[in-house]
Formats: sequence, structure tokens, C-alpha cells
Amino acid sequence: MTTEKPEEAMTFGELLAFIAEQQRRLTVLENAFASLTFCLDDRANQLLVHNLTLEAQNQNHDAQLQQHFTRLAEEIQKRHGLIPAAPAE
Repeated sequence: MTTEKPEEAMTFGELLAFIAEQQRRLTVLENAFASLTFCLDDRANQLLVHNLTLEAQNQNHDAQLQQHFTRLAEEIQKRHGLIPAAPAE
């Protein structure tokens, strides 16, 4: 499907390529967001992690979304040395 001809269907290969591209873009955004936390003071980082943790526990979110909130909170904590990074396998 293209923006020029929205009535055209995507092939399966095009869909997979589109999904892969979206995953890469999301990874960039997650890294950028986590890196921006270096601009925050300790208290602001604690509040951010706390709010992300609350979102991870929000029963209005599905399990996958809750897991994403958990992972982002953990990533921010790792980057600030609040929890140890997992050893490389």
C-alpha cells in the first residue's frame, strides 16, 4: 500500500519490510528518549521511573504494553546505575 494509491494492497514481503522499518524507528526513539533522561536531575528521573512503573501495573493496558513500560523503566534505571546491567551472554 502506498500513499499515492491507498487502494493497493501490500504484499506480504512489503508488510514485513514495513514492520521491520517501524521496529528500527521505534528503537531509535526509545534510545533517544532514554538518552534524554541524562538531562534530568535525580529526582525527575525517579519520578519518571515511578510513573513508568505505575503504567506497567495499569490493568487498562494489555500485557504486552505493560511489559514495554517495564522495559523502558528498567532501561532508564540501568543507564543511571540504579540497577545493574544484565551480564552479556
